[in-house]
Formats: sequence, C-alpha cells, structure tokens
Amino acid sequence: MTIAEAAQSVLRSASKPLNVQEIYDEIIRQNLYSFGAKNPKGVMSQAIRERSDANPKVKIIMFKSLGQGIYTLAD
Repeated sequence: MTIAEAAQSVLRSASKPLNVQEIYDEIIRQNLYSFGAKNPKGVMSQAIRERSDANPKVKIIMFKSLGQGIYTLAD
C-alpha cells in the first residue's frame, strides 16, 4: 500500500473531511503504512497534495482540497 492509498483508505472510512494531522494519526493508528522519513507527516502531505485537485499537473485526482490542509476524496 502506498501513502496515497493509505490516506484514501482513511478518508473512505471517515464521516467528514480530515486535515493532514488527522489523516496521519489515523494511518498510524490503523498501521496502514510504515513511514521511514524524518518528517513523515510532510511526506504524506506532499503525497496527498500531488494527487489532489490543487495540483494543476495531476492526471488522476484522488483527493479534493478544501483548503488549509483539509482533504476529502475526489468524486
């Protein structure tokens, strides 16, 4: 499972949009991904941002940015 897939799984089971910290905390709680980075939350945030509608270069949008680091799944 990739970081983006782990975030997708968390958001799929959430009843509301989540911020980056909430997504990260839930990935850790559910043991969905093992981070090896010095700044794992930053790496995860970048992975989500790169696959969101906030990135004009993305081809397949997985996440919808609601601003201020809050995301939901793309339609």
